[in-house]
Amino acid sequence: MEQKKVELEKHYELAIVGCGPAGMAAAINAKIRNRHFVLLGQEFCSPKLAKAERVDNFIGFPEIKGEELRQRFLAHLKQMQIEIIPWKVASIYPGPPFMLSNNVDFIQADAVILATGVSAQRLFQGEAELLGKGVGYCATCDGPLYKDKTVAIIAYEKEAEDEANYMADIGAEVYYIPYYKDWGKLDSRIKVKQDRVRSINGADRVEELVLTKETLKVDGVFILRENIPAEQLVPGLEMENGVIKVNHNLETNIPGLFAAGDCTGQPYQLLKATGEGATAALIAIKYLDGIKNNA
Repeated sequence: MEQKKVELEKHYELAIVGCGPAGMAAAINAKIRNRHFVLLGQEFCSPKLAKAERVDNFIGFPEIKGEELRQRFLAHLKQMQIEIIPWKVASIYPGPPFMLSNNVDFIQADAVILATGVSAQRLFQGEAELLGKGVGYCATCDGPLYKDKTVAIIAYEKEAEDEANYMADIGAEVYYIPYYKDWGKLDSRIKVKQDRVRSINGADRVEELVLTKETLKVDGVFILRENIPAEQLVPGLEMENGVIKVNHNLETNIPGLFAAGDCTGQPYQLLKATGEGATAALIAIKYLDGIKNNA
């Protein structure tokens, strides 16, 4: 873990969701302007940058390795006493104030910047249509609804194994479809399917999960990704061609909600991400000042 865990306050002026280059740039600008903000991220910030063999176009740092540049970003934050809080945001409800939840607790923020990056994982067929009708993103939250029923867990990360074991403990029949290697530590009652998902089907509720090799009759499907798709994270968020739709000021269709970096679309470039992050923070601060002046 790159930053120590810090207990969250209940209310902030600004919440920045995502600790990649865009999120870090936004946090630096918010810090410079002495705002009360929080930077929420994963345990490992910007794996995409870490894997870059060489970065050639980041001004001032010619031919630098991606991991070296990432460490410089983190060192910059540390020097400015900006902490990255490993708190996985599961849902954001529009405000004001905005309510951010991790399915266990919640915080409030007067403005939010989404800097969640772009996910290579597309929605499954039927996922959006059946969300809340048997499709969910947190097994430990909705698990009691499926006692003595059959569920499937589509898992992209090892942490999902705890949620699968929880479901088995409350009496559910559990199918586990891992999308990662070296899975283990699963309850013996769990049925592992080393297969790939074709679709989630059902009329008004989930009825079956179609895999490449077979079809499973299920009452619920939990999809446990590292990042929840932006359109599922914020109700009513307008998307365009699979990315968050923003205007020149990086404003979304929801007042007080901004987006920056890869989540706003191409080009997927480091310079673009950091520039948008810095700009989003400036516009968000202007928005916050407007709230105070009109109070």
